[in-house]
Amino acid sequence: MINFESDKYKEFQSILTNSIQSGNYEDWARVLDKNENSSADGFINFFSLSNSDQILKKLGFNNLKEWLEQVNEWNLEIHDPRNNGEPEALILYQLWSNLIKNLTISVRNSRLIADIPRKGGVLYYLGGMSKCIILKYEIVSAYPKFHFVDLIDNPKSVFDFWGIISFTGTKEKNILKEILSTGHKMVYHRGVLIHVDRRKDIEVFGPTIDTILIAEILTQQLYETENLNFESALEIGCGNGLITVSMAKNFGTINSLKSIDINFGSVNCCHRNLRGNLNAYRFDHMDIHLSFGNFQKELFGKSFDLIVCNPPYIPLLDESFDRFHSKRDYFEAVGGLSLIDEIMNSLSEVLTRKGKLLILVSSVSIEYTLSKIPNGFSYNLPIEDGFEVFFDVEAVLNNPDWLDFLAKSGGVTKKENAYYHKLYPIWVYNK
Repeated sequence: MINFESDKYKEFQSILTNSIQSGNYEDWARVLDKNENSSADGFINFFSLSNSDQILKKLGFNNLKEWLEQVNEWNLEIHDPRNNGEPEALILYQLWSNLIKNLTISVRNSRLIADIPRKGGVLYYLGGMSKCIILKYEIVSAYPKFHFVDLIDNPKSVFDFWGIISFTGTKEKNILKEILSTGHKMVYHRGVLIHVDRRKDIEVFGPTIDTILIAEILTQQLYETENLNFESALEIGCGNGLITVSMAKNFGTINSLKSIDINFGSVNCCHRNLRGNLNAYRFDHMDIHLSFGNFQKELFGKSFDLIVCNPPYIPLLDESFDRFHSKRDYFEAVGGLSLIDEIMNSLSEVLTRKGKLLILVSSVSIEYTLSKIPNGFSYNLPIEDGFEVFFDVEAVLNNPDWLDFLAKSGGVTKKENAYYHKLYPIWVYNK
């Protein structure tokens, strides 16, 4: 679990502990439901408790998955576990209620904007990224009804349904295949629901585990910190919009937000997800500007307090290597290090004196990226040892020479039948 123990986390942890000790869950329920806590996720607090396993076992469950399976039974029986009165059951029930409430609002709002199907699935990434809950939904009347399907521990990829199908029962397999067949990709993390329609958003990248990791770092180290006064932000390469939406929705001090992408479909998808996640007042009263094109330091005519980028970070075999690949391999989104160079070379002009750059790269390019940080700037690695995930870039996996080149560099490793690499978020700022 990733946990930097932010100010907001400590506040939640204190309330949760007091609720368990006192047997009164009302304060816990109240703090979860506050509007200003839209990015909060009580699960990170629950799993950080030293006795979280004992709490589950006291209620008769060996793990969270068994408890979530029981939630399905509660729904079928129209049973309210609060009637039993155990404080531990009430705490967990409130976590589930808060999860469903937030998802219901998000799906309803997004459906007003996008062509979201009546039946489908959502990947819910918990705060701290320790688990991913797979949920099936069906919209009955105006409201979606959610059903727990499966749980992924320590997720290392996004939408990797096929990776878990072989470990589930027949019923779960059929549900997962049904969700995949819709062609819609829906990911929820920290109060943001991202929808990508694979029938139309053909070249839109993500959401990936990279962007969810960035959103988690931003939440814990910026949104949940009380003393920041950033007023402007820029995302370079907005893709589906997860990071841009996350900043717009949760960073209360920002009044000017710019995003740019080289793919017009991505800009359109980002705009759609902004409309689906922001209330009308926030959308109309915040200076949000989306641009289609290449990043250029002169483009916006200003510097920013916060810049976020998940650039292409995979070194090429040689400069002409791109002629063998098509956009369907998302080559422009993964291959080459030129955007890293461009950002670092223009940092003194695009970043304010108090500003910070959050850039995420891979173990295949971490040393290169650190070597490009210009004089006058410092950096820190919030995850010093990196965050290991699947290396599932098809453009590389389909080219043995490229894969061998990266494996020999030590940035990509093979374990059993899968390849892995590590993600490294980097904060860069003025000395």
